[in-house]
Amino acid sequence: MTGSLLRTFAATVGLAVGLAIGPDVSTAPESRLTIGFGIPPAQAQGGMRIAAVVNEEVISLHDLQARLSLLIATSNLDDGADTRRRLAPQALRALIDDRLKMQEARRLDVQVTKSDIDGQMARIERQLGLKRGELPGYLARRGASPLALVDQIETEIAWVRAVRQRTRGQVRVGDDEVDDALQRMSENAGKPEVRLAEVFLPVGENEQEDEVRQLAERLISQLRQGARFPSLARNFSQSPTAAVGGDMGWAQPEELQAEIRDAVADLDPGEAVGEPVRTPAGYHLVLVINRRLAPSVAGPKVTVTLQQLFLPLQPQPTEEEIATQMQLAQTMSETATGCDDLETLGKEAGSPLSGSLGTLTVDSLPNELRQVVEPLGVGEASPPVRSGNGVVVLMVCERNESETSADERKAIERMLMNDRLLAASRRILRDLRRAAFIDVRV
Repeated sequence: MTGSLLRTFAATVGLAVGLAIGPDVSTAPESRLTIGFGIPPAQAQGGMRIAAVVNEEVISLHDLQARLSLLIATSNLDDGADTRRRLAPQALRALIDDRLKMQEARRLDVQVTKSDIDGQMARIERQLGLKRGELPGYLARRGASPLALVDQIETEIAWVRAVRQRTRGQVRVGDDEVDDALQRMSENAGKPEVRLAEVFLPVGENEQEDEVRQLAERLISQLRQGARFPSLARNFSQSPTAAVGGDMGWAQPEELQAEIRDAVADLDPGEAVGEPVRTPAGYHLVLVINRRLAPSVAGPKVTVTLQQLFLPLQPQPTEEEIATQMQLAQTMSETATGCDDLETLGKEAGSPLSGSLGTLTVDSLPNELRQVVEPLGVGEASPPVRSGNGVVVLMVCERNESETSADERKAIERMLMNDRLLAASRRILRDLRRAAFIDVRV
């Protein structure tokens, strides 16, 4: 690992924070966690004071104030004493979790490089609408330390890799599961989907219901005043989606929890819920990023080489003229025994629009023609079809069905794997909390 890219307290008072980690946290004694955070005054406390101890590793008041400055700057919040007082408990909880994550990553000798961090910095710049390299100056102008963000990013990357390392060989996705997912996606093509972002605040055994609800309401208020949703998610959400600005990806309404589905049902893209959404697990702030109809996705691709016989009609044809051409086309359809025959008949009819249509995917055809072509065997002519200013007979000369591409299957496999890694991440962090010695002193 690069080592701790920032330990503000150590840099300030010369303390080697993080060296005295103690025993493996996964086997440490039962946790002693003093929640019910006492909130430090924004101005009166010195930076050398201890805010919390996590397995003998210190979180200073300076660390806490640096995190508060960072989240205020990136979330477009008002930087006042009241804002800091209200946000301090959640910021300290996030710092405690970060210490646990980094301790576990160090135990597993996880490596994080400068290029890894630079990539994440670039993504945050895009979220904030900044040009490449502008983020450090942006933070400094708002009284936040760029190094505090580097520390946060390093933790996020190290934690993802630690979870992958701990679950290696345990989390698998089989070919049959990929097949099932592809089948479901194919069946759902054309159905409504919604892309959401979330800020999740859990109400667990150590959290007070009123405190969490009040924080959720304050964040809703900050959103109304222009706070950036991705930044709030990054700094406050206790979901693994926090690392990507709360983005939950695309889902169909029936796949969502009922409370969330009902809360976003009437929201347009760019709108967030007006009140926190309570689920059995806690409170959610939810933003609708976009809506769409599910696209036709990975699956076998059917391509056909088509021959067309086209019999034109006069502008504004009479019913009798239409019937005559339909009958002629029907006779030709019954006569042709292959694409060569249909080509010959087209030339005899003298229509320049008769001939080969080339090789096409069945999905690319207009709906009315797709319905005609799909059931045809090779060398089989379709019944006559009225199309535009003429009558058409189609014949399949070649048909090929390709398997789902390797890239498409890999994408589905990654999606399923990520879902399982997210669940593993929550479980591992919960176990680390339970096993750790955590002493909150503010």
